[in-house]
Amino acid sequence: MKDTVFATVSYSEKGRCFEAQEPVEMRKAGPDSDEKNTIVIDPAKTYQPMFGMGSIWTDTDLNAFYGLDPKDQDYVLEQLFDPEKGAGWNFMRLPFGSTDWEVTPDFYTYDDMPKGEKDWNLEHFSVQRDIDRGFFELARRCLKVNPELKFLGSVWGMPAWMKENDSIMYGRMDPACYEVYARYLTKTVLAYKEQGIDLYAVTPQNESLTGNDRATPATRMTWWMQKEVILAMRREFDAAGLDTQIWVYDHNFDMSDFFVKPMLEDEECRKALDAVAFHDYGGDPYVMSELIKEYPDVPFYMTERTILSVTDMNNLLRELRNGARSYLQWTTMSDEFGGPHVYGGNPFVYGGRRRMPGRDNFFTTLRKDPKALTKNASFGIYGQFTKYFQRDMVRVDSSYGDRAWVTTVAFQDPKDGHIAVVVLNETDDEQSFVLRCGGAEASLSQPAKTAATYCFTPGELAASQCVAVCDVKMRTEEHVPTWDIAVTDVCLNGEAKAGNELLLSAVVTNVGDAPTPPRGTIYVQFSEDGDNLIARSYVPLPVLQPGESFEAVSNVPFGMPYYYRVAWTAEAGRHQIFARATVGNAEAEHWTHNNVLAKEFTFES
Repeated sequence: MKDTVFATVSYSEKGRCFEAQEPVEMRKAGPDSDEKNTIVIDPAKTYQPMFGMGSIWTDTDLNAFYGLDPKDQDYVLEQLFDPEKGAGWNFMRLPFGSTDWEVTPDFYTYDDMPKGEKDWNLEHFSVQRDIDRGFFELARRCLKVNPELKFLGSVWGMPAWMKENDSIMYGRMDPACYEVYARYLTKTVLAYKEQGIDLYAVTPQNESLTGNDRATPATRMTWWMQKEVILAMRREFDAAGLDTQIWVYDHNFDMSDFFVKPMLEDEECRKALDAVAFHDYGGDPYVMSELIKEYPDVPFYMTERTILSVTDMNNLLRELRNGARSYLQWTTMSDEFGGPHVYGGNPFVYGGRRRMPGRDNFFTTLRKDPKALTKNASFGIYGQFTKYFQRDMVRVDSSYGDRAWVTTVAFQDPKDGHIAVVVLNETDDEQSFVLRCGGAEASLSQPAKTAATYCFTPGELAASQCVAVCDVKMRTEEHVPTWDIAVTDVCLNGEAKAGNELLLSAVVTNVGDAPTPPRGTIYVQFSEDGDNLIARSYVPLPVLQPGESFEAVSNVPFGMPYYYRVAWTAEAGRHQIFARATVGNAEAEHWTHNNVLAKEFTFES
C-alpha cells in the first residue's frame, strides 16, 4: 500500500524487539510542515549502496554456540540470519586462525613451524584445526539459513616465521615474506572454497597499525608494506583465477591520513585494491565522506566495532551517513562475562570479568550452565538496521535530526521503490515528529530509548511535490562553544641518522572556537606504530585561545615530577613517527582524545 507508513520498534529491554506498530496513512503536507520537528526524506538524492551487515565468529563465539543444545543452535542461526523470521544478517567476518578473542592462549595459524624454521613452499599448510573445531560447519549452516550470506576473511596473526620476531604476537612483518604471504592467503582462499565457503573479500591484516600493544595475534604493517603485500596478492589471486576482493587497512578512522591516503594516492596500489575497510574505535566517520569526495569509485566498508545500545547505534547511523556500505559487529555471542577469552593477551582471563551493563552480545549463555540461552535487547536494536537495510538498497538523503531528539538514516530498494528509515530515540522521553517525503507526510511518535524502522512506498501523494532536505526548516542544535586540541606537527630534534639519540616534540593547537580550560594538562604519546610507546610528555597546558599552539617535548615522563631525557634511537631506513594527544581539565573531569598525526622520516646509515 503506497503512501502508508509501516513500523516496527525495538526497546532497550530484553524480549521487546520488532514490535509492529499501527500503520499510519500519509496525508498531504500542509503549510505548517516546515516546523522544526519534521524529518525529510529525499529519494531524488542518492548515495552509496548497501552491501551487508552481520558480525563475526571468533573462538569465544564458537565456544558459546557449540555449548548449546542442537535445537537452540538452530534457533540462534534462524534468529540471526533468516530474513523473514530473524534479523536477516547477510555478511559475516571469518578469522584465518586465532584472533584476540580465544578461549585459550594456544594461538595458531594455518602454517605454524617450530621457532627458527621456515616453510617457504608452504608444505605444512593446513586448515584441519578449523575443520576439527566445527568452524567451517558453522559457516555452512549459516549459509544454509541465508543463501545470500557473504563472507569476509581477515588475518590477526600471520605465521610467526613470516615475522621479524618469529612470534604470532607483537612485531612486524618480515619484508622477505611478501610473496610467500600472498601465496599463503591464496591457499587459504582456495582451502575455504574446498570447504564450501566462497570468500567475497580478504583483509590481509586486522588493525594494521597494531602490533605491539597486546599479547595476542597481531602484526604491524606500514602502508608501504601492505602495498607490497596486496600487489603480490593481486598477482597470486589472478594466477589462481580467484575473484575474491582485496580490502586494505582494516583499522581506525583516526590513523587513516597516513595509511589509507598514501595507498589511494599511489596509482599502482589503488589499482590493486578493491576497497578500504574501517574500524570505529578512534576518530570520526567523517573521514569516509572526505575520502569519497576525492576517490568516488573506491568503496568503503565498516568491518568492526562494538555497538550494542541505542546510544551506541548513533555511531552506526553516522557511519552509514558518511558512506559505509557495511557494518560488522564485534562479536556475536558469549557467556555472561563476555568470554571466556584471552583479554588483552595477558593474562589469560576466565574469571569474573563482566561486561558493562547494556553491553551484552546478541545472545549469551551462562558460565555455570552453557546450555542456558538468552536473547538480548541488542539483537533487536541492531536488527532494526540489519533486517530492513538489505543488500543493494541505496542510501537516500534524509534529515540527520538531533541527538537530543531523534536521528535518522534512510535507504531505498531500487526494485520496488520502498524506503526504510531507521530512527533512533536516545532520550528518556517519547519523541514526536513528522516524517515527510515530497508532498506526503505522517505524524509519528517513538518511545524513549528505542530504535525503530519506518517503511513506506512513495505514491502519487509523495510524488506530488519535490522537497529536498535543505528546503525545510529543521530543528537545530544550540551551538555550544568547544575547545578542541589537534596535533599539527611532529618533529625530531636532531640529525636523522641511524644510531642517533633524538628528542621528539609535537605542536598542539586549539582548533576549537573557545579557549582551553585553566589548569589543564596535556599528555602526548609518541610511537613508531601507533601504539607501542617511544616517549611521552605530560606537562602543564597554558590556556590556549582558538588558533594558538603549544609545543610538547618528550622530556617529562607521565606522572613524574622530575625531568629526564627521553631519546629514541632508530635504525637506517623508513620510519613513521606517531603523536597522539589527550588533553584534559582534571577539575571538570573533562578529557578530549584527539587526532593521531604521523610523519615519515628516512634515517641514513
